[in-house]
Amino acid sequence: MALRVASRYLPAMHAIVLSKLGGPEELEYREVPDPEPARGEVLVRVKAEGVCGRDLIDRRGGFRGLPLPVILGHEFAGEVVRAAPESGFAPGDRVANLLRLGCGVCRSCSRGEAVICEKGWQSYGQTRNGGYAELVTATPATLVKVPPGVSDVEAASAACTFGTALRALRTVGKVTLNDQVLITGASGGVGIAAIQIAKALGARVIAATSSEAKHQALVDAGADEVVVDPQGSLHEKVRALAPAGVDAVLELTGSPTFTSSMRSLRNGGRLILVGNILADSIKVNPGAVILFGYQVLGSAGCTSADLEDVFALIVQKKLRVVLHRVLPLQSAALAHQILAYRGAIGRVVLTP
Repeated sequence: MALRVASRYLPAMHAIVLSKLGGPEELEYREVPDPEPARGEVLVRVKAEGVCGRDLIDRRGGFRGLPLPVILGHEFAGEVVRAAPESGFAPGDRVANLLRLGCGVCRSCSRGEAVICEKGWQSYGQTRNGGYAELVTATPATLVKVPPGVSDVEAASAACTFGTALRALRTVGKVTLNDQVLITGASGGVGIAAIQIAKALGARVIAATSSEAKHQALVDAGADEVVVDPQGSLHEKVRALAPAGVDAVLELTGSPTFTSSMRSLRNGGRLILVGNILADSIKVNPGAVILFGYQVLGSAGCTSADLEDVFALIVQKKLRVVLHRVLPLQSAALAHQILAYRGAIGRVVLTP
């Protein structure tokens, strides 16, 4: 995946290129050659790109197979520039992407579950260039058409937030009417979306954050209760609200809160692990899992059907995309700094 500075003889675009692992200062805004789609691929002009905590992990080296140099960004929305007729897309179509590319032939992919593909694993911004750029090439199976009534910025904030939350809560966690659900890291883009999804499923939501300053934003998103816990005593505060424990925890923080989240569950409760912001290992007490019948479930990304459902709910005004800031592409380092200091309530989005 060689990237080089474009000469004046080559069509060139601007992109954020990561050539060296490290801090936000390693995100370099420069010209590179326009990408050329392989046979069967679609060329998309990026209109908006969501910034996620996973981008920070990748930038620091948390993804061991990350090829350098690389263009980060796993959630983009834009307009089709070039596509073969058999792709199902045409120039001018508005599209957003799924996070993962499956093999297309295994049992999971044949059931529309490419997020748990059994044979292949590719992801935008990791194994191939992503959306921190003016143009990106995409596999048709990973694109979903964006309906009228959903803006580019909203579309670039949907798959990794609402789509991920919908799959984790509805499909994996089986959350249903009157369940009590704890959401950790609730003020981030996925957390704000998850509060709304859980409420739409009929659950009572306890939202956890480390900052009192974010309390009102979580209430505004629909949380029934807000727990502010900067000290690691989350389970004690949750048990004060739900003495028998919650039915499910959507774990968006990972290692910093995992143990406390487990202790917040009722007997037989489900912990759905979606995020791990520090990429640290997590210790699990097998005896507690056995004795109390806890279910620990993993969930990542969403399917095309999930994202289509999300777009429909946004159009119907049943879901509201919460944006913290919309920044120009060249401010990618600032976007990473905002997320690193946990200063965002909702999503940070880049626009070329």
